[in-house]
Amino acid sequence: MKRRLFLHRSLPLLACPLASLAAMPRARARTSRPTQGIATPDGQARDHERIVVGQVPILFKILGKDTDGDMAAFVSSNNVPGFGPPLHVHHSIDEFFCVLAGEFAFQVGAEQTRLHPGDTILIPRNVPHAFDCVSAQPGKLLVTMQPASHMEDFFRQLAQLLPSTGTPDLEAIKKLYQAHDSAIVGPPLRLK
Repeated sequence: MKRRLFLHRSLPLLACPLASLAAMPRARARTSRPTQGIATPDGQARDHERIVVGQVPILFKILGKDTDGDMAAFVSSNNVPGFGPPLHVHHSIDEFFCVLAGEFAFQVGAEQTRLHPGDTILIPRNVPHAFDCVSAQPGKLLVTMQPASHMEDFFRQLAQLLPSTGTPDLEAIKKLYQAHDSAIVGPPLRLK
């Protein structure tokens, strides 16, 4: 009788791990993953392409093609106060930021927070966010996006629309965000 009671109570516990394994997505076939590590020296881009948005260099360290589109990462340097992006949302991309130099203010949803070197923040998809450098010296960020979603192309096109001088074409920038499953939903960050 005790054994029957034990089995009766234990079966649901055994079924949970098995059910979760069955529900896990199956890995898709990898076609272009590298078979060795990828190292990119400081100050250089993985593909030696220097993208400059306004006066902010964007150096991609991991390209979407390196990970079959699973992720991309870049270093954004020379961030100065007043040059952060408008409040925006990515519908299919999670972003991870690590402050390498300077101090940054981030707005994520309705909350604002300040980050210093070594601090990190994850911004899940569908959450409005904006950021700006708030330190006297230029700031530097390591940014990772998952999935990569052709973000290299986004920044190449944004660089064309945001020259270092002159007035940007805001309608063209809005269309660029939309073309990359994102949307501008408000003005740049205003500190509280």
